[in-house]
Amino acid sequence: MGESSSFEKNPRPDRSFKNSLYVSYPLRVLVTFILLTLAVLALWIPSSPKYPALRHAWLMLFLAAIAAGLVTHIVAPLGIVWLALFALVLTGTHLESPRWLAPVSIVALLLLAAALMAHLLPGFNNPRVISYAQFTPDALPFRLHFNFDKTAVGLLLLAFLHARIVRLEEWRALLVVAAPAILATVVTLLGLSLAFGYVRFAPKFPSEAPYFLWANLCFTCVAEEALFRGFIQHRLTRRWAKLRHGPWLALGIAAVLFGLAHFAGGPTYILLSTIAGVGYGWAYLRCGQCIEASILTHFIVNATHFLFFTYPALAPK
Repeated sequence: MGESSSFEKNPRPDRSFKNSLYVSYPLRVLVTFILLTLAVLALWIPSSPKYPALRHAWLMLFLAAIAAGLVTHIVAPLGIVWLALFALVLTGTHLESPRWLAPVSIVALLLLAAALMAHLLPGFNNPRVISYAQFTPDALPFRLHFNFDKTAVGLLLLAFLHARIVRLEEWRALLVVAAPAILATVVTLLGLSLAFGYVRFAPKFPSEAPYFLWANLCFTCVAEEALFRGFIQHRLTRRWAKLRHGPWLALGIAAVLFGLAHFAGGPTYILLSTIAGVGYGWAYLRCGQCIEASILTHFIVNATHFLFFTYPALAPK
C-alpha cells in the first residue's frame, strides 16, 4: 500500500507499449536510475575519518544521476530548477532558523514536495517500465513509472533533515524491535484487504517483479517514508513532545495524510492506506524514530501484497 498512481479504475490500454516491460531505451533509463538508486543507498554509507569524502558520496551520485537524466531527457533544465528550489527551502526548515522563516519554509516544503511527488511540476519525463500489466486474470491492470522527481524529494529530505543508522549492531537491534510492528501491520492490512474483498490469495513471481521490487523499495518507500514519517510525523512529535499523547497524535495525523495522498485508488484504498500509515508510523515510533523501520515495514507490506495477493486489487465484477 503506497504506490499512489499505480492503477486506475477504468484504464485505457496504451498501444505504444507492450503489456509489461518498457522497451524503447532501457539501457539509458537503467543508467540514470541505477545512479539515482546508488545515491539513495549512499545515504547509509558510514562516515569515516580516514575517508571523509564518503559523507558526500550521495551528492556526487545524485549529481551524476541528474546529468544522466539530462542526457536522456528524463530530467529537463526546469526540473533542476525545481529541485534546487526544494533544496533551498529545506535549509529554512531547521528549528534554529529565524522565528518567521521556519513556518514559511515548512509550508513551502510541503507544497513543493506534494507537487513533485504527484508529478504536477514540469521538467521530468518519468519513463513507464510496466505498462498496464495484468498479473492475474481478475486483477486491475497495473502500470509503473520510475519517478525521478519523487525519489529526489525523499533523497534530499533524508540527506538534510533526518538521521540514519549505519552500524551493523544498530541494524540488528532495529530488526528485533521492529519485527512485531512489521508482522502486525502485514497481518492486519492484508487481512482487512481480504475481508473487504479487495484482494484474494494469488501467489506469483511475474517477470516484472524485479522492476517492481527495485522501484518500490528505492523510489516509492524511501520517498514516502521520508516525507510522511521522517518529516511530518517527526516534526509533529518534536513539537508536541510535552503533550501526554503528542507522539500518537503526530502518528495519527501523518497516517491520515498518507491515506488521503492515495485518493486516486478510491475510498477503500484510502482507508487501507491510512491503516498502513498507522503501522508504518508505529514501527517508526517503536524504534525511536528510525526511518529505516518504517521504510522496511512499508516495503515488506508492499512486497507481500505484490507477491502473494491480487495486485493492485481485484477488478470490479
